[in-house]
Amino acid sequence: MDDSYYVETPEVVTIAYTVAGAASRCLAATVDTLLILLLQAGLGALVFGGVSLLPGGFDAVANLALALWAILAFALLWGYYLLFELLWSGQSPGKRLFGLRVVREGGRPLDFSASALRNLVRIVDFLPFGYGLGLLSVFVDRRARRLGDLAAGTLVVREGLPLTLDELVRGVAPAAVAPRALDAPPTPLLPNLHLLRPEEYELAQSFLRRRDGLSPAVRASIAAELAEALRVRLALPPGGDPERFVEHLVREFRVLQAAEASALQSG
Repeated sequence: MDDSYYVETPEVVTIAYTVAGAASRCLAATVDTLLILLLQAGLGALVFGGVSLLPGGFDAVANLALALWAILAFALLWGYYLLFELLWSGQSPGKRLFGLRVVREGGRPLDFSASALRNLVRIVDFLPFGYGLGLLSVFVDRRARRLGDLAAGTLVVREGLPLTLDELVRGVAPAAVAPRALDAPPTPLLPNLHLLRPEEYELAQSFLRRRDGLSPAVRASIAAELAEALRVRLALPPGGDPERFVEHLVREFRVLQAAEASALQSG
């Protein structure tokens, strides 16, 4: 399964999400379930303790107390996820602990109707026991969605690492490429590099930075498309390994930039 989910905005900007797998979702669900059980235990103590103080004691209204506790326990189970997902923009305490978030398809933020529906269907996901149907759906679906996600049009994604102010000021680190040969000339080995636009160079660097996180099929497809576009820009004939060409272009463009900077300083 390709764990990337891509959304293209109306401005033709592609945003990539990493879909959360079964393991991280199970860990988050375990934390949330333990918290819910603790809350339900506390709720039960309040209900049964309060009922025992009524005239006639607990035995007189035992069935009523059990029914009341069952209704309140279900409301707590449903309301726990609904409340936190709305207050924390798609996160419950368990999801926040493991860096997960619920979003709607298309990358849109979770709203009340989607959260309410996905959590109502949680009862079906739990059947026959221990999230049996839900886990089966997560393993089968290519975006690791349980039945509640399929019904509500949502998916669970991993949160990206936060960007600090210092990192923003310093800028993104250059993409890592293999060094040039020791006997390489001080001038670029690739012709027509002056035709390359800055945004095209940054696009090539962006691919090199992110390629290790892509599936082999997606990586090869993007590399081929990018290399073809860059060859057209530099008026070069097709051929060769696409990914190696992108690396070569980035490496030689840096040589061109260094040569131009040196010429300006000497001038």
